[in-house]
Amino acid sequence: MDFVRSDTRRYTQLPRFFRWFSAHCVLRRLDESDAYRVAQALSRPGHRRGSNGNLPRHPNQAEAFVRSAQADWLAGSRYVLAVTRKQTQEFVGWTELRSAGPQRWMLGWFVQPELAARPLAREIVLAAADLMFTALNAQALYAECPFGNVSIEQLLTDAGFIEMIPAGSLDPANGRPRLSGLFELGRSDWETLRRTRLLPTALGSQHQPLALV
Repeated sequence: MDFVRSDTRRYTQLPRFFRWFSAHCVLRRLDESDAYRVAQALSRPGHRRGSNGNLPRHPNQAEAFVRSAQADWLAGSRYVLAVTRKQTQEFVGWTELRSAGPQRWMLGWFVQPELAARPLAREIVLAAADLMFTALNAQALYAECPFGNVSIEQLLTDAGFIEMIPAGSLDPANGRPRLSGLFELGRSDWETLRRTRLLPTALGSQHQPLALV
C-alpha cells in the first residue's frame, strides 16, 4: 500500500488552518498559545541537544518567535509547525520549513531533549519531509547538522538524507571551518523511500485523510 494517496491535495501555499498527521503526532500551525510552551522548552537544561540549530537565544524571545512565524506563514516563506502527540496533545516540539528557492526548503526542528535520540524524533523529521514533498511538491529538502552532533547526523542519515557538505570543512568564503554540515533529501530519494516502504507511518493532511497502514 502506498504511504501517500495519489489524490492528496497539493498547495502553492499552506492554508492558515492546517494539520498534518503521522503515526503518533500532529503537526499544526504555531499559534499564540504556544509562546508559553516554546519558552518552557527553551528553559530546559540541555535543550539544544534536541535541535539542529536556529533556536531563539532566550526564553523571553518566544513571543517574538511565534509572531514572526505567523507572519512568515501568511507570506508563504517559512512554515513553523507545533508538534503534539495524537493521544495526549502533549507539546513535544516544532518543525521549521524555510524557503531556500523555488521548490527547495530548509528543515529545522526542536524536540524535547529526552526524545532527541528516540524513534519519535525520526518520525517528526519524516512527517515534515512528507509534508513538503507531498503537499508543496518540493524537489529538494536540506537540513543542517551542527559539528560533532552525532545523534543529529544519525537521525538525518536514518531519514534518508545524504551529506553534501561536511561540518568542519573549510568555507571558501572566509577560509574558516564550517560550524554545521549540510544534508540533502531529493525528491527521487524520497520516492525510493516510499517504494521500499521505509517510512514507518501513515502520513497526511486533514483535507485528505489517509488510510492507516
